[in-house]
Amino acid sequence: MSYHNPLHPPVRTAYQSQFSALSGAVQPAFLSPMRRRVPQQLYTPKSRSLSGRAHSPISFDHPGYSKQGIQMRELTARSVAALASIIQGAGDAVLAHTGLPRITLRILWPGYEHVEWAATIDLNGGSYGPITRAQLGVAVSQHFSRFVERARTEPSKSSEWNLSSSGIRFEHLVLVALVNVSDDIWQAEVAVDLR
Repeated sequence: MSYHNPLHPPVRTAYQSQFSALSGAVQPAFLSPMRRRVPQQLYTPKSRSLSGRAHSPISFDHPGYSKQGIQMRELTARSVAALASIIQGAGDAVLAHTGLPRITLRILWPGYEHVEWAATIDLNGGSYGPITRAQLGVAVSQHFSRFVERARTEPSKSSEWNLSSSGIRFEHLVLVALVNVSDDIWQAEVAVDLR
């Protein structure tokens, strides 16, 4: 349906702006035009009751940036000490306030909903104390690496989000945030950067 304004002539497509006042209203836009958010389905537990207690999302960013994320290949390739210089708040004990001994990471990738993925992440960093943002980013990225490896052998129901050697690969994945969806269950907010 199109609207005809009797007071002004129509604006040609070449002169129309791609900017929207609503862009970023829910989720801010990425600085890279090659980066796009993965539309993951929200996990809902089948048998547990929800406590209603939600924890704030945990972001993963380079110093000076907000909600842009960090490539997972960087998180898995570097030591935790090296990550301290590239992750804003790398040493923060981000989940210490929750009182949880562990969390469950759920991955629901578009087109691979039939690939069940639930992984436990221990929040006690051993002799180092509670898990830090950098350690958590490494753990989440390692689980995504394993998930991508497994999903490559499974059929995909989505050509746009296909995880294969000719489609999206692990090196394209960007960890933006970790979001609490229920009790001790978390999902990663992920973007794909095809650069």
